[in-house]
Amino acid sequence: MSSVKSAFFIFIMACTLSSYGQDPIRLKVMAYNILNYRNFPSYCPSSSNNPILKEGYLNEIVNYVNPHLLVCNEINGYNSAAHNRILTHALNINGENRWEKTDLFSNGSSLVNGIYFDQTFLGLKSQGNISKDVNNQSLVRSIDICKFYYRDSLLAIDPDTIFFTVFSGHLKAGSSTSDISDRDKATEAIMYYINSHAIGDNYFLAGDLNMKKSQEPGFQNLLNHPVSSIRFYDPENQPGNWNNNYAFRNLHSQSTRNGATNNSCFAGGGLDDRFDHWLFNDDVVSGLSGIGYVSGSLTSVGNDGLHFNNSINSPTNNSVPSNILTALYELSDHLPVTIELDIERLQIGKKEYSGIPIITWTDHNGVSWVDVSQSAIGGKWFCTDMLGRLVSKGQITQSRFDLPLEYSKSRLLLLKIENKKGQTRTVRLAL
Repeated sequence: MSSVKSAFFIFIMACTLSSYGQDPIRLKVMAYNILNYRNFPSYCPSSSNNPILKEGYLNEIVNYVNPHLLVCNEINGYNSAAHNRILTHALNINGENRWEKTDLFSNGSSLVNGIYFDQTFLGLKSQGNISKDVNNQSLVRSIDICKFYYRDSLLAIDPDTIFFTVFSGHLKAGSSTSDISDRDKATEAIMYYINSHAIGDNYFLAGDLNMKKSQEPGFQNLLNHPVSSIRFYDPENQPGNWNNNYAFRNLHSQSTRNGATNNSCFAGGGLDDRFDHWLFNDDVVSGLSGIGYVSGSLTSVGNDGLHFNNSINSPTNNSVPSNILTALYELSDHLPVTIELDIERLQIGKKEYSGIPIITWTDHNGVSWVDVSQSAIGGKWFCTDMLGRLVSKGQITQSRFDLPLEYSKSRLLLLKIENKKGQTRTVRLAL
């Protein structure tokens, strides 16, 4: 083999191997109850909860946390103005333009959810809401449903990428029998929707669930649903009575304040409740459908574990910079809760499965060979050009096989392996 051909062979091998097992993309997502944003009930007028100041504080917090997805609760739901202002006055300011918002959904409640995403990382596939319980009665507040996809760098070549669905909820507050029943109905409606719709592999529930313990029926609907395959999981597996319990002090997200409640506009009592959550399904737990939870990443921003039943700023709190601590204290009586996710990728955003490794090479006679794992046997292979046009395809009957292709050896092609479960991996093949 000539030195030129040898160099070309080494280059192609490097490209092929570099496309296999690349480091995943790290995604951060944040849920935040921002307390009556531009909603002014009699006990919480603008003088006690200034919306312009809140916009500035939210900008500081988002710039510090740097999430790619932001799920907000308690936005004025009577029109879209408040939802729009978060985008234009708290996110896309000072030259920033990466943020986009989803649509506003309401079933008549004065408080709704607002979802915002970094459009350089994520795209919005579809959206909707759940406004009724299983008996067709109106929920206290709607549950938003948004399906996102990861924007891979080569997405224009092959639009099949990794998708995930976010359910956003702000459930009824309170400890009365009717309050607990309302939360039970809301989570029952979520699970009914998941069980009756083709949601896809990866899904999450984010928001203020207003539950004081995991034993509550509403939470049990999520984690112990009779259909085990659709159940949600708690990231750090922390069931129990969270309310006023020192053992769960690191998970508490409400309240940021103790005594200074701005005439009861803010809740008091200090950090002693775990109301705000990120939950997800088994696909995210296992990571086998392209998205995996980063263990230990669940964080209540501004909770250092040392302010149980105290305001977050007394005594000294060094878990965040002082300006962020002030912003958290002034903006809301809740803390934002974040988790981190790893999204698997090659050079094309496929539903990549780590159990189907591929190695390809071209020998000195110009024959292209493929090695796959045993899990791929019985599946199929597809070869397309860079515009997605099918060149050839075949069945996988053994772990090593050659590609019967008689095309220009200067042509770049894509090879997709699909196993019997429908899981795929794609690599770039040079002939």
